[in-house]
Amino acid sequence: MSSNLINDEIVRLQNIGKVFDGYIMFVLIIFGTIGNLLNLFVFIRIKTLRQMSNSIFLIGSFPGSLVSLWSSRYPRSILNITGVDPLVGSIVFCKFRWLFGRWGLNMPFTCICLASIDRFLMTSRQVYYRRLFSLKRAYIMVILSSIIYLIICIPDGIYYSGYLCTALVNDRALYKQFIAYFNLILTNILSMIILGTFSILTWYNLRSTRQNRQINHLQQQVNRMMIAEFALAFITTLPNFVYNIYLQITQSMIKSQLRLAQESLWSSISVIMSFTMNVGTFYVYIIVSRPYRRNVRTALCFKRQNQVTSHQTRLQHGTTIQTFGNMTTRL
Repeated sequence: MSSNLINDEIVRLQNIGKVFDGYIMFVLIIFGTIGNLLNLFVFIRIKTLRQMSNSIFLIGSFPGSLVSLWSSRYPRSILNITGVDPLVGSIVFCKFRWLFGRWGLNMPFTCICLASIDRFLMTSRQVYYRRLFSLKRAYIMVILSSIIYLIICIPDGIYYSGYLCTALVNDRALYKQFIAYFNLILTNILSMIILGTFSILTWYNLRSTRQNRQINHLQQQVNRMMIAEFALAFITTLPNFVYNIYLQITQSMIKSQLRLAQESLWSSISVIMSFTMNVGTFYVYIIVSRPYRRNVRTALCFKRQNQVTSHQTRLQHGTTIQTFGNMTTRL
């Protein structure tokens, strides 16, 4: 291939990458903002929901998704669309982006994993397990997770400053390597293992419990939400996970400009897919859960009725559980 053809191919790949990083991501930011705000509004307004421990975890994930979209992806999207970097000349936005960027990236995955563990415990036959995640403990876990991630992000908030929002310290290779491995292990490997494992265990708990017709419908609702949630997380995270593994393997290799352009396009597409997790939760719930659709209408219409549609069943030892969509709590 001649050098002119190679240069043309590089320019073509770069232009495709700008479309993904710019226009497509901007559309996702809009839909994600609307979806996460509606999720927050519904979960906070419906009284029964905000009194459930696993709802606290889900409520904790929605602000994380909003912050991640606006701190990490909005500046890059505007830069690719207009050629103007919003971070340049704005010290406040610069600090916000680097202090809360990784916080917003990690909080949604952590909270969803905690919700999957809570769902497993609440469907257990053991009373002790069902009492492990109380409402108070759920608040504590969400707050502690948030504080830990903020502490980890403090170096970024300190290093990145100035009119151009660049790192004040050039030699940060060790810290960058730590962050790269931290994000790879936490947001990819551990989150997939935890979410997959406890979703399967929850399904097993519900299947092994003696159920009447009413709880059979409950199991259908829970399984539908659980499978949809896990499928969304797995499908959207897998490409970025593979790309990060590839980068670690090939980081010492000398690469051509064409290969770098191909990798950049791959990175743009995988990032778009990974952020679909921050965008699509509300729309997945709306599609697969009729009870959630009813409660969205109830919340948006400001009806007095603040009780979610529920299904109840009596388990062993006289314990009653109430489930909304894919969320189960002890009454």
